[in-house]
Amino acid sequence: MSVVWVYSAVEAAEAVKAAIADGEKLAIRGRDTKKSLGRPVDAGRMLDISRIAGTIRYEPEELILRVKAGTPLIDIEMMLREHRQMLPFEPPDWGPFFGAPDRRGTIGGVLAADVSGPRRFKAGGPRDALLGFTAVNGFGESYKAGGAVVKNVTGYDLPKLMCGSFGTLGPLIDVTLKVLPAPEREDTIVLRGLTAPEGLRTLRAIAGEPLEATGLAHLSGELARHLEGALGIAEGLTAIRFEGAREAVEERVAAMMERFRRAGARRLGDNVSHDFWRRVGALDLVAREPGVVWRILAPPFAAAAIAGEIGPNAVQYDQAGGQLFVVLDDAPHAHANLVRSVAARHNAQTALFRAGEGQRAAHGVFQPQDEVLARLTREVKSAFDPEQVFNPGRMYEGV
Repeated sequence: MSVVWVYSAVEAAEAVKAAIADGEKLAIRGRDTKKSLGRPVDAGRMLDISRIAGTIRYEPEELILRVKAGTPLIDIEMMLREHRQMLPFEPPDWGPFFGAPDRRGTIGGVLAADVSGPRRFKAGGPRDALLGFTAVNGFGESYKAGGAVVKNVTGYDLPKLMCGSFGTLGPLIDVTLKVLPAPEREDTIVLRGLTAPEGLRTLRAIAGEPLEATGLAHLSGELARHLEGALGIAEGLTAIRFEGAREAVEERVAAMMERFRRAGARRLGDNVSHDFWRRVGALDLVAREPGVVWRILAPPFAAAAIAGEIGPNAVQYDQAGGQLFVVLDDAPHAHANLVRSVAARHNAQTALFRAGEGQRAAHGVFQPQDEVLARLTREVKSAFDPEQVFNPGRMYEGV
């Protein structure tokens, strides 16, 4: 596959026009850290946008950041940290999980793959932070959508459409994001030895209380044993995070310690807490377990039942059970029928998150669509990319 490197929106648009004229398809690449997420792409050329990088405008006092899409996520986080600010959706680095430990993802890839961390249930996802963007469509045209203010109501809400489109609607060139002040303090309470149903009931109860928890996760014993020190146990581990002003965090943590004193509650402290949730978001513990990995987005009350019916080797429950990562034996059929049938009974959605290329091609990756959604997907794709130039087949076969 030949590679076309571009340095601007103009060059990207010209590369698209050239591909159309030559009858070629384009695979879109940033740093290639999530290449294994999605179906294999059948394209003759690679459009590399990693060189479209750098900050265009940063206004800390207005909580607005505009950067080029190829900017490494780590560079953005370092810049925000200098001003004690953050991206609210806590995007993790999935590079190591997908076999790219030496590369760091870009902000364009984060948005295109709709990547968010444990804080999503509280602060929203990428589509809630993306205010506007510049992109190139399948006509070889550069266009803009959205704006640079939070209350933007002009035209269609295309920023939400682009998040999670996996490059199938075209490459992002630059993006405007809402940022937030970073919390003054964070701490986490962990409970050991609870079963998944017990731990998830506890997390759902806390989610329903005015405690402002920003992290609610339960790890099966198979994952918890990979933790170092006293946290490394062969039992379930339930974690509750608080962030905010120092006094507020101290008050809530003290209340949790008293509430769960008989359950052997332990507080992690700021630095250990930060590292723990970074590892949860990056799927570091899940990556250590061999086999196929499915992600299941579920009603939290159904999470334990879903895992029980599937019978995985290990499970990471995040967002109080709203998001599960289940590890299964590496089987020829990737357990697709079992996982998807169980999920359907509980009104949940699935994605084949880690599997070989053959399994991803044969069974698909993302939630199968009914006839109405499939038609809508094709119509949206046709409006943005009538020649199906961008990432053909990345999300669904023939699209």
